[in-house]
Amino acid sequence: MSSGKTSKYLKYAIGEILLVVIGILIALYINNLNEARKFRKKEVVLLNQLNGEFKANLQQLDNKMILRNAIMKSSKFLLDVIDVQSKPSEDSIIIHLQTTLYTPTFNSNTNDYFNSRDMTLIQNDSLKNLLSQWPTKVDELNEEEILLVNHRENRYMPFLGKHIQVRDLYNKVEFDIDMKDLIYPKDGRPLDLIIGESKQAKSYNTLLQDEELEEYLSYIILFNNISQTQSVPLKDHINAILGQIQKSLDQYQ
Repeated sequence: MSSGKTSKYLKYAIGEILLVVIGILIALYINNLNEARKFRKKEVVLLNQLNGEFKANLQQLDNKMILRNAIMKSSKFLLDVIDVQSKPSEDSIIIHLQTTLYTPTFNSNTNDYFNSRDMTLIQNDSLKNLLSQWPTKVDELNEEEILLVNHRENRYMPFLGKHIQVRDLYNKVEFDIDMKDLIYPKDGRPLDLIIGESKQAKSYNTLLQDEELEEYLSYIILFNNISQTQSVPLKDHINAILGQIQKSLDQYQ
């Protein structure tokens, strides 16, 4: 210091400090990269899970819409029989009555949909917005479906039971197409669901002449049509979600 080397020591000290600072910054940068990489991996896992779930939701919704069309078609067939007073075969009447007993409901676990997932992992704001709307849109559809289920259980089935043997309607009927995996086990052997036809007297003609049947069939058509109408925007919403999921996945490929 006394020899006039103060400036050299200062330069040396400053250089050492700069090297330490640069080293710390590089370490922080590498650590941030590693954390970001881990974050992206978790996001990709979540996106793939959501992709699989919403593809399944789309397939389920398509199945429900196909079934609703069949229900409305059978209900309209029976109304036409009443209107023109035609006399189709008893088997034909039974088949169409069986179809009117279906009450397709869209099943999606929306109660804990966000609680069970870390949605902060998702970087796509458009996707997060679509997902936040999902439970509400499903609930809107379910409200109409529940009305139809209650109508069948509390009014339609008791009414049919006054005129015909309901056993004949349940015979060989699968009440939900999503239950086929349970009805037909993996070993390929179907369970014996045939309960046989009733030997009691039946009166399909009296049933078709009862004016209350028109009311019940009209109700079935109305609320299935409402559910069908609400299913269209829900299907569009699913497709929008799937599109944003794929967009998010593409950026990591």
